[in-house]
Amino acid sequence: MKKLLLILTMLLFVLSCGTPQPQKDLETALKALQSGDEKKIQELYSSSETLDNDDSAKIMREGYKKLSYKVKNTKVEGDKATVNLDIKSPDLSSYFPEFLQKGLSIQAANLGKSDEELTKMGEEFTVKFFLEKINSKDLKFSEKNIDVVLKKVDGKWKIDGQDEKNKEILEALTLGFNKLIESLSNLKN
Repeated sequence: MKKLLLILTMLLFVLSCGTPQPQKDLETALKALQSGDEKKIQELYSSSETLDNDDSAKIMREGYKKLSYKVKNTKVEGDKATVNLDIKSPDLSSYFPEFLQKGLSIQAANLGKSDEELTKMGEEFTVKFFLEKINSKDLKFSEKNIDVVLKKVDGKWKIDGQDEKNKEILEALTLGFNKLIESLSNLKN
């Protein structure tokens, strides 16, 4: 029995040593998001990049609990690395038409209220609407195989925000909200 434990321990050690550091850093970040470990998230990101503690951040934290991924492979070339993974995340973009329709109805039904009251109602509606969708048994997901490009910054591997290939990880980590932002930007143009 002791020999079996020793062999399993050694195997685990060998397997863990073979994981490239960029992959470890990315997985640490994704696991922190999945668990909602605010302390770990604060350690990994500067305060400007973390989730605020406002009500709308609840949407993201709940969505991250449903995030799953599987790393396929990692390639490291100097200070740049590419991690290929299958990722499954809630896709809230499919609910935007319903959200906009209900939101406009609420706004129309409350004409004459102050901007402050309308803003508060809008925030409450947004949080309630998307939390209901996230906690629904019919939640829609986006499943993709993607490449995540990381670069080494101050000795740590970070997602390269300037690399166009990272648009898909951004989409997954914003739970589809970046599609809404892009759509609204296109309407303004």
